[in-house]
This record gives sequence, structure tokens and C-alpha cells, in this order.
Amino acid sequence: MSKKPLRRGVSELVIILALIAIIIPTIMAVQGWLSRNVGGLERVNTMPPLTGYVISRAYSGTSEIITIGLRNQGQETYNLSEFKAVLADGTIVSANEKTGSTTKVLNPGEERIYTLTVNSATSKVKSIIIVAKEANSKRTLEVPINLE
Repeated sequence: MSKKPLRRGVSELVIILALIAIIIPTIMAVQGWLSRNVGGLERVNTMPPLTGYVISRAYSGTSEIITIGLRNQGQETYNLSEFKAVLADGTIVSANEKTGSTTKVLNPGEERIYTLTVNSATSKVKSIIIVAKEANSKRTLEVPINLE
């Protein structure tokens, strides 16, 4: 009588089925995570839509006259609603734009120059903050410009 050799261990079919049972849910979990997060990755803006820079700065008695440039590098139209100045002592005061125009619109690709007057009898202006709102969504954006 010939004896069959006994095979010990797990069948190859069982190993393959176990691997499939592990891989399929893993693939589904990764696919679900990617589909939830890829949409958010498309909205990530690596470059700020509005950038500001200082052109000139002058002192006149108890006030400072600051000329700044503002560039819209984004794809949205922005309405500039407020100009603020941060003084060296930390106080935030209003900065008056010289033209006095009530509507200040910055379209995509536009660059404008604004002259601001800040009453700063007690302290120098450290930075300017421009408050802008997206024309479509009314989302508010603050653009800081450091003067130091």
C-alpha cells in the first residue's frame, strides 16, 4: 500500500481568498478617501489672490502719507471696503484713502495704486491692512502690508 504524503499548512486557494478579502476593502477605502479629498485639493490656492506692496512713505506733521500698490492675482473681483493701519504701539486706526471714492473695485489681473493718510501723532505706522470682499461670495479677505 502506498501512502499519500500528508501536506501540512494552508491551502493556496485559502491564501488567495484571504488576500482578496483584505485588498478589496483596502482599495475601496482608499478610493473613498481620494474622492472626498481630491475636490478639496483643487480649491487649494497656493498664491494669495491679493498682494500689496509699499511704494512710498512720507511724514507730514501728525500724519503719515503712505502710497501702496495692490495687485489682484486671483480669478475673482474684489471690493475694497476698508483700509486700516497698525501703529507701532499696537493700536489699530483707520487709514483714509485720498481719492475718497466710495467704490473701490479690483478686477482679476488689475493693479492699482492707493495713497493713504494715517493720523499717527503718537506712534509710527507699522503695517497696513486692506479689507476686501469677493464680489460674488462676499467672502472677506484681509491683505497685510508690512512697512518695516
